[in-house]
Amino acid sequence: MHFSIPDTQDFKDESGSYVGYNIHINGVLHCTVRYKQLHNLNEQLKKVYNSLPSFPPKKLLPLSNSQLDDRRQNLEKYIQIISQDSKIVSDEIFNGFLLNAQRESQDQRQEDVNLDVHLMNGQKLTVQILSTLQTDDVLEIGRAHV
Repeated sequence: MHFSIPDTQDFKDESGSYVGYNIHINGVLHCTVRYKQLHNLNEQLKKVYNSLPSFPPKKLLPLSNSQLDDRRQNLEKYIQIISQDSKIVSDEIFNGFLLNAQRESQDQRQEDVNLDVHLMNGQKLTVQILSTLQTDDVLEIGRAHV
């Protein structure tokens, strides 16, 4: 997988304004995250992995446009480097981060849904799942009902 952060978005909420970094995977927008979310990911990964690349430092004062672009580029380098490590890419911390960030970016709501599973013998099995489950979890639920 190729990760990039080609651009940013400006947001405003009740706590003020902030910059969102658009993470693309293989050229497709996957999610938009704040600096602090990436920083938290780094902190979690540091508890498990000893040799992480340096993370772009936090600045106390508002960033100029050129400083924002430098930060964007450094965050992009960081995520590209860690995504080259097969242990990190398969780690639940990393995958959970990407999944949660995607859900937040798309404002997905979790709900119960019925899934029809058509078996090879022609039977149909209906299982109730959460709409936000990952494929592996859905397959496990389906397997348990067979």
